[in-house]
Amino acid sequence: MSLVCLGELSMVVKTGVAIPDNIYKQLIEISKNMGYTSISRVIRDAVELFIAFNQWWTHNGTVGGALHLLVPENNDTIATLVQKILREYSDIITSSIVVRPTQGYILYTMLVHGAGKKVKELYRLLAKTRGILSLQASLFPIPKTQT
Repeated sequence: MSLVCLGELSMVVKTGVAIPDNIYKQLIEISKNMGYTSISRVIRDAVELFIAFNQWWTHNGTVGGALHLLVPENNDTIATLVQKILREYSDIITSSIVVRPTQGYILYTMLVHGAGKKVKELYRLLAKTRGILSLQASLFPIPKTQT
């Protein structure tokens, strides 16, 4: 890692990143389709997006947004667990939507708003639950009300 000065106030950290070949090929293909001409710009944008999507993890206050779960339709254990979670976390799950995007799968979207600690607890519970095929969070730190 090295620091490069780009003027009086701007510093850039140069670092090397090891990426498996198959992921690199996908990165090149997708970035070209999106119109990128610089892999450095793609990686910089990816890092900025990572920070934006995960900033809620370090926020100690209120968090809001959505949790999306994709589960197999025929798994009664998961269906029962999701219903239990909806009840047990009803203080932070303000609404939920159930969609069948295709035969055999159920997509749950849970809208959440509450203490960051409790939202993190819910996320960790879902992340370690076997049978959930995909879990995606779209969560944001909620600023305190301005007075």
